[in-house]
Amino acid sequence: MDTVTVTIPVPALDHDAVLAVISDWPLLGVLQENDHVDASLPAHEWTAARRETLVHWLSANGYAPEFNVELHPEKNWNRAWEETITPVRVGPFLLTPTWAEIPPEHADATVIEIDPKMSFGTGHHATTRLLLRLLPEAVAPGDRVLDVGTGTGVLAIAAVRLGAHAALGVDVQETAIENAAENCARNDVASIVTLRSGSIDVVPEAAFDVVLANITREVLRDLLPAFQQKVRPGGLLLLSGVFTGDRDALLAAAADHGFALHQDATEEGWWAGRLQATAAQKH
Repeated sequence: MDTVTVTIPVPALDHDAVLAVISDWPLLGVLQENDHVDASLPAHEWTAARRETLVHWLSANGYAPEFNVELHPEKNWNRAWEETITPVRVGPFLLTPTWAEIPPEHADATVIEIDPKMSFGTGHHATTRLLLRLLPEAVAPGDRVLDVGTGTGVLAIAAVRLGAHAALGVDVQETAIENAAENCARNDVASIVTLRSGSIDVVPEAAFDVVLANITREVLRDLLPAFQQKVRPGGLLLLSGVFTGDRDALLAAAADHGFALHQDATEEGWWAGRLQATAAQKH
């Protein structure tokens, strides 16, 4: 399958807005740099209507209606990823693709093998690294974990490696679920990580000890009522995908739904937080 990468030149301040505009695209992957967003999708899905929508948004928000569209034959796209995805150490974890050798200086790490296939969650983006750093103090042996927007499945895999009894990962992208299933199998956790296509609406279960979500500010805010129903009283909600400037507004919204900040961290202009559900929450 041929793919295209649409490079949208907007600063980090407006990344969330761009992600909202393209949220209904059949995305294969999204990469965010300080001055642009790269959105990848099947070549046949790059339509005139999607081009016009993007041109209209850029013009309406004061940007030049210009962006780059690059075609990638399938074999070249996969090779490009293999050249850029390298082992990454994050806290106790070493995230590595299967084609890379483990550096000897990381022999003490908990190795998680991730072949991304364009799904989000390789450890190369600050939002993933932030949650991986907050995770060890959040997950206790025997916990039940929900990972919303699982991507490659890396957070669910890390949670069970920390001792979680079971993890459930959901993602609206079917390709992400397929990739996460492959990664769970290669890390020998397929029997304890369940995967479902969809958002939190495909999760009837409740009373999770830990809920993880590395998405975007708008989506996180919209999901707060559902998170309130899914986290057990006293349980933890770990959020990432938020710019540091949006931290206070999101925390205020989270407080309205019974969550109090427990710990947070920042990196490269991104914020992530570990929040605790108040014991008075009703489910």
